[in-house]
Amino acid sequence: MKVHSNFNGPKSKKRLIAFSCATALASFAFIAKPAFAEEAKADSSTNLDTTAATTANVETTADLVETKVVEAPTTTEDTASTESTTHVSEQATTSTASSEVVSETASTTASESQAPAESVSGQTREAVTTDRAASETATATADTNSETNVTGGQYYSDSLGNWYYKDASGKNLTGAQKIDGINVYFDENGIQVKGNFSKNKQYYDADSGALVTDCYINHLGGVYYVDKNGEPLKGAQTIQGKQVYFNDYNGLQVRDGFASNEHFYDKDGNLVTDSYVFSTKYNYNNTIYPFYVDKNGDKLKGEQIINGKSVYFDKYDGAQVRNSVADNGRFYDQDGNLVDLGKKHYVFIDNHWFYVDEDGKILKGEQVIDGVKVYFNPYYGYQIKGDFNSDGQFYDKDTGELVTNRYIQLTRYESNGSMAPTLETHWYYLGSDGKVVTGPQVIDGVRVYFNYRGHQAKGDFGYDGYYYDKDTGALVKNSFVSLEQPSGTLIYYLDNEGNTIKGEQIINGKHLNFGKYGIQVKGNFAPNGLFYDAITGEPVTNRYVQINDQSNSYNTLENKDKWFYIGSDSKALKGEQVINGVTVFFDKDGVQAKGIFADDGFYYDKDSGARVNLGNNQFVQVNGNWYYLNNEGKIVKGEQVIDGNNFYFDKDGKQVKGNFAENGAYYDENSGVQVTNRYVNFNNNWYRIGDKGTPLKGAQVVDGHNVSFDQDGKQIKGDFASDGYYYSKNSGDRVDLGQNHYQNINNNWYYIGNDGKRLTGEQVIDGVEVYFDSTGKQVKGNFAENDSFYDKDSGARLKEQFVDLNGKTYYVDAKGKRLREGGVRTINGKEYTFTGGADPHLAREEFLYPYGYSSFYDLNNKEVKGPQFVKAKNGNRYYITASGHVPLGLHIINGELYMFDAPTNKYADGRVSANGLTKDYFPSLIPNGSHIYYFDKETATAIKNQYKEVNGNWYYFGPNWYALTGEQTIDGAHVYFHRDGKQAKGELVTVNDKLHYYDPNSGARTENTTLTIEGKTYHFDAEGNGKLLN
Repeated sequence: MKVHSNFNGPKSKKRLIAFSCATALASFAFIAKPAFAEEAKADSSTNLDTTAATTANVETTADLVETKVVEAPTTTEDTASTESTTHVSEQATTSTASSEVVSETASTTASESQAPAESVSGQTREAVTTDRAASETATATADTNSETNVTGGQYYSDSLGNWYYKDASGKNLTGAQKIDGINVYFDENGIQVKGNFSKNKQYYDADSGALVTDCYINHLGGVYYVDKNGEPLKGAQTIQGKQVYFNDYNGLQVRDGFASNEHFYDKDGNLVTDSYVFSTKYNYNNTIYPFYVDKNGDKLKGEQIINGKSVYFDKYDGAQVRNSVADNGRFYDQDGNLVDLGKKHYVFIDNHWFYVDEDGKILKGEQVIDGVKVYFNPYYGYQIKGDFNSDGQFYDKDTGELVTNRYIQLTRYESNGSMAPTLETHWYYLGSDGKVVTGPQVIDGVRVYFNYRGHQAKGDFGYDGYYYDKDTGALVKNSFVSLEQPSGTLIYYLDNEGNTIKGEQIINGKHLNFGKYGIQVKGNFAPNGLFYDAITGEPVTNRYVQINDQSNSYNTLENKDKWFYIGSDSKALKGEQVINGVTVFFDKDGVQAKGIFADDGFYYDKDSGARVNLGNNQFVQVNGNWYYLNNEGKIVKGEQVIDGNNFYFDKDGKQVKGNFAENGAYYDENSGVQVTNRYVNFNNNWYRIGDKGTPLKGAQVVDGHNVSFDQDGKQIKGDFASDGYYYSKNSGDRVDLGQNHYQNINNNWYYIGNDGKRLTGEQVIDGVEVYFDSTGKQVKGNFAENDSFYDKDSGARLKEQFVDLNGKTYYVDAKGKRLREGGVRTINGKEYTFTGGADPHLAREEFLYPYGYSSFYDLNNKEVKGPQFVKAKNGNRYYITASGHVPLGLHIINGELYMFDAPTNKYADGRVSANGLTKDYFPSLIPNGSHIYYFDKETATAIKNQYKEVNGNWYYFGPNWYALTGEQTIDGAHVYFHRDGKQAKGELVTVNDKLHYYDPNSGARTENTTLTIEGKTYHFDAEGNGKLLN
């Protein structure tokens, strides 16, 4: 790096003074950054390090600013100035006159000797001092870095905008230094640390590079506080009278969440006391819960009185219990207030039954009430009805009593190993312990079967291989049974033990066949080669048949609907046959030849199948194709000489015309005669047919012309051939392009070597490293096969810089090779983060790894800290939590409910879902219903407290966002919603053993009315309870 001295003549005396953040904010006006005539601009790939700064009141008086004009160098190589930019420009090539000024910001300690925060290529700075004394309110920065004050050297920058300091002896300084009274830091490569923490864990200003002390700083999206030594504080602290907390590991301030001391800090980082706060439990990716922190900031737990109301907080994590039963057995409503439910009776809450004991507490688990065995959810206390408990016992849907020794029929969702469960209806039998029985059973003297889930086998085979009756479920014996399948009806026969029989059988005097798997053969061939009738199932003899059975095909389905003739042995005839005096033919599979030339060489009629005499020793045209019949009247195949001409006929006897035959020769499109010694055009490509009738290949001399053909015989035109020469796009003749120069052909650049051939691969031309692909095209603006990137304009190999390609930014090293490993990389003294996987590139508006399980990086390659929404370059929106995670499922953010990809999705990545009607979980996992939400497709938030019509059905989404179910009172109207959330309209519904009818238009419950519904008359009283009158 050349250092250009840009200061001439006497220099004014200046003194450098470093200020603490607090003093600077309180007492000092700052010097403005000058405007330049021409600012260096950075490419998008380098515009990665921008630091927002707020400029304080600006003084521009002559005693503060000394301006010098420097003549700009005539070459970019030696350009130097004190021009300041707000970002690193890796390709800046020019600079103009500049001023020696100091630019300080309200959040950092300034250094007048280093006013340009970042510089264009080749800038040089000389340390200077000022006579200006510090203000009476200013406080000099403590000397924490070095006892030695360095003077007499000079700052300079490289082409990438990195700053260095060369002392009076010409040596680059490293480590902590005090230069002209300012504490600064240089890494092991001599690059000045700016806008980052150094290895000594101290923070240095992004603009001046001076040590920052006693103030808050923003770094990589997080907030820190550096002490008088410039090191980040950790743990609980009191700053400016406010209690705050910094991460124990790296000093990042805790905001809008709980710290490790279990105290909550608000969005500004201040300790919250005597207040409700909202957060996740343990900062995991789950639902937001309310907590209450006392005057000391500690979480309240257990029973509490707040604002005169009894509330309860979980005894372990402190989350407030709302709309649920607490550990103390008491019920708290949706606002968290204690509800007095009375004593010793059932209560109905939110579509569930509970039981309150003599102490006013809700019972849980197995209980005996009034002599009846019942069960209540062990966590939430609601009664299990019409469902199983966690131990697999079933309780009656009406009474809630434990069901024993009884059949039940249930309709419920079953997953069946798929991601989307299906609604299925099955019979079960509950044993003496109330649990479903499995496997073979004898109940009331009848043998039945239940699978591993307890589903009774009915009208199907059980896993034991036996068939059970579709109505009674009893084992079937000595009977035909059938199963309906998409492919057709499958018929079996069960013997006196219930086993399926296989193969040939005689049943009721009939010869039948049940194949290899026990399925009866009908309308098809059996494995023994016999054909069985489609209706009777008996063997067929002496008649034409067609295969019409798709369910049990022992002959290929390609032969379906084709004709066979079954002989006296019930097997298909093959070859030439005379049937009813007609000569016919059947192929090796027994399929009759119709409308084709058969394997015997004769043609058979398309309708009757009879042999047709088409003559002999002549060409004939059939179905648009030409054939030749020999003296026997049979078609010929392969190479043939007819009347002294060479012809070719394919494997089916069709004459080859205007095409290449299997022997490689070309045959005239009109006559079909083999072509020799002439050009032919086939599929818009030219070929030269040689004297042997096959196309020429490679470089050739034809009629005195140098021409070339590829490996398939296609003539090279308007392109380079494999021999390296270029051939005319019109004539196909080889073109002399000269030697040793670039040549543009069809907007692609080539280089013609000293032998007149195009170059390929890596080349050095005029001292420039370039690359040409296997076809000779120069690689520009892309990576070549050698993994190097070549400039889009010059084609030169790029080294040690970022490059943009297809919306991604890559880095090429000193050898010009692409960086092939992801993670954090230090480049020119700065850290950059690259994605993982097979295509490492600079992480920008994306996650390091797919599916949202890694950190998200913004456009400037900075890790995004939550909580906040982000938008990826692929258009998907995500939410980054305070702990840096991406949530899945339902989450409340700023009072709105969002769905972040279903956790059940195989490739869930946490993207914001806005898919309208959405289920939160599998209904089979939650007894008595499931939560259904509606997410607005514009805002992605869930709607609440409103009706919504979806696909012709009405839903009401309540205060907790999910669709209400059961009987509800909305706007004074009694309405009803089914388990799936759909509103009942124009239908009768049984509610708590009472019959209700809901209006077909409004959905309101009908009251004090007599109606005729589907031919039956009902009267509905003032409570809407209906009674059938006739």
